[in-house]
Amino acid sequence: MNLLLEALIKNGLVLDAFGIIGLGLLGLAAIKLARQYQSWGGTMMTVGVVGLLLARFYFIISPHFLDNNVLAMIGPIGISLTIALPPLLLSIGLAGIVWGLWGHERWMNEEGR
Repeated sequence: MNLLLEALIKNGLVLDAFGIIGLGLLGLAAIKLARQYQSWGGTMMTVGVVGLLLARFYFIISPHFLDNNVLAMIGPIGISLTIALPPLLLSIGLAGIVWGLWGHERWMNEEGR
C-alpha cells in the first residue's frame, strides 16, 4: 500500500476532515433554514451542530494538550470533567439535531407549507 495513504488512514486525518466538513455543511444548512423560514427547529439544529463540532474538536485536540502535568494541575474534579465533557457534548449535539429536524418538520406541517 502507498505509504502516504497508509499514514492518512492510520492517523484518521481524512475521516476527521470529512467529519468536520460534513458538520460544517450541516451547520450552514441549519442556519439557512433558521434564517429563511424563521424556524426554531433550524436554531436547535444549529445548536446541535455546534455541540458536535465542539466534541469533535475536543477529540482531535485533547491528545496534544492533555498530558500528565495538565492532569495533575487540574486535579480529580478537572479529570472527571475532561472525561464527562465529550459524551455530554455529543449527546446534546445529537439531541439538538434530532429535535430540530422534528420541530421544523412539525412547524412546516402546521403552517401548511
